[in-house]
Amino acid sequence: MKTTALTILLFLAQITIAQSYPVGKLDLSIEGEDKNFSRAVKVTTIAPGIEEVEISLSTQKKAIPAPITIKFKQASIDIQSYLGPYGADGLNEPTSLYHYPISRMIPVSFNAKPAFTSAMMDQPSMTLINNDNTNRLTLAVSELVYPTTLQIGENEENGVGFDIKIGLFSYVTTALESYKVKIRFDNRAINYNDAQTDLLEWWKVENQLSFASIPKKAHAPFYCTWYALKTDGLNAKNIEQQAELAVKIGCETIIVDDGWQKAYDAKSGYCAYNGDWKINTQRFTDFNQHVEKVHDLGLKYMLWVAPSMIGEKSEIYEKLKDKMLYKADWASAWVVDPRFPEVRKHLTDRLVSLLKDSKIDGFKIDFMDLINSRFAPKNLPMGNGRDYESVEEATVKLLADIYSQTKAINPDVLIEYRQFFTNPVLQQYANMFRAIDCPNNILENRTRTLDARNLNKQVIHADPLAWNQNEDTEIAALQLLQTFLSVPQISTDLTKMSSSHLKMLQFLLLQWKEFNEVLTRGQAYNYGPEANYRWSEVSLENKTAVVAYQPTVISPKNINKNLLIVNATHKNSLVFDCNKDFGIRNVFIYNCTGEFIRKEKIRFNGLVKINVPTAGIIRTN
Repeated sequence: MKTTALTILLFLAQITIAQSYPVGKLDLSIEGEDKNFSRAVKVTTIAPGIEEVEISLSTQKKAIPAPITIKFKQASIDIQSYLGPYGADGLNEPTSLYHYPISRMIPVSFNAKPAFTSAMMDQPSMTLINNDNTNRLTLAVSELVYPTTLQIGENEENGVGFDIKIGLFSYVTTALESYKVKIRFDNRAINYNDAQTDLLEWWKVENQLSFASIPKKAHAPFYCTWYALKTDGLNAKNIEQQAELAVKIGCETIIVDDGWQKAYDAKSGYCAYNGDWKINTQRFTDFNQHVEKVHDLGLKYMLWVAPSMIGEKSEIYEKLKDKMLYKADWASAWVVDPRFPEVRKHLTDRLVSLLKDSKIDGFKIDFMDLINSRFAPKNLPMGNGRDYESVEEATVKLLADIYSQTKAINPDVLIEYRQFFTNPVLQQYANMFRAIDCPNNILENRTRTLDARNLNKQVIHADPLAWNQNEDTEIAALQLLQTFLSVPQISTDLTKMSSSHLKMLQFLLLQWKEFNEVLTRGQAYNYGPEANYRWSEVSLENKTAVVAYQPTVISPKNINKNLLIVNATHKNSLVFDCNKDFGIRNVFIYNCTGEFIRKEKIRFNGLVKINVPTAGIIRTN
């Protein structure tokens, strides 16, 4: 493909003024004063509607680059919403990671705040869209490890539009002799799902990424102990009891969450004993025998760990207490500084030994987003035993070591990360990425899983599903159906579920498993992101699945012969507007417990209304 480029080289002893560059219809300004670096800027038209700006820095003596700000104003032409980083507000102090809203509404400029992204926090991109799923601008930075900030705000001055800022080197990184970064501007009027899929491929190529292999079990339904048992209810007997029932409803892996480790005591603080990662022998008198029992049921076995935190009551704390970034008061623990090789070695060795000795199958790795330069002390030097200057680079090294060494023991090792550490760089070291904790929250679980899907090559998992044991069966089913484009994790106490709930889970998980490849790996089109999604369509080979989340008119691209239609709404009907004649299909309608309701022939052409109960399933041939 032919490209054109405009190259402007700045060989200045000191860059002190803003430089402007035409980028398509945009007027780009690059600001930043730096005594040490010369800067070269190249603007390239990659294809109609796609521009790239490459910024290169060079110096004769290593130095840490000064902050650079890239600014422009995007005209407000048919833009109604945007998808951006959930990432932490770059101005906030360290805190728990559960307050960050789902990005949709664009703030006014004077109230806009920079979103922090780094290897451990989201990814540096935003997509501006209209209410018809059309991409208006997908903006991305090639830098995936070092911190980058993105900011957007509405501004009526000089024409109504949006002030957009990209910040580089706002946080301490590492001393460099040279540096190169690209910024991608994609304003093609295409479906935003396609624009984001193309962006992920661009990141992969630009950063030469090799994503982690995905074992078959990563695609199959999971059971997680967290919401069902919490920590106080965690022991071998209770886990085995849940495991027996989990197998019957169709789960193939169990995640044993927090509470399995030695000396856990909720009164002492949430993570007060983190760091040793030793089995609690009071709760598990023979852990290996327990794991073997669960394996004999046909389940893989995973353990929850949080390598980012060392508790003050742990045995290892005294040895590593001077190798911490900061204290996480809410967790009664300290966040480790992975720039120390002793820290990385201890954490890696403990997990590798645990995997090898207990014959478990993998780890649910939590809280790694606590480690980033946003929280690290300012201008912390590299010396005093540290072998990295960049917190992010050292953390990537830690996770790479954990993955490579556990994979050497078990080639099908299962590794799960959680939002917000979903960056493409980290997709090299985990095969499953889960929505952040949102128990009994249909809207958030649906939105976060679908938001993550386009920008992730690995398998997306829903947050573990939980509901009130007295909930109506059809409404409980919506927790599962609204996250059908991700791998389900069941986390209800199965011993307390009614026979109707268990029957519902067994039937719906069977439907999910029949379509799991298309649901988790097919080309997905998710409609209505500005409304936290109305419906989704996903196809792979000769299969199509359509899931309606809200009452809406569904206009499918495909109606393959092998079709799954899911009514995840409160309504008892679905309406289709087919823009071509897909032909006549034999339609089989079931309620959520698998009770057959009726069979009929339907021609999928033009307006079609199908009566199907809430949480009902339609199959065709």
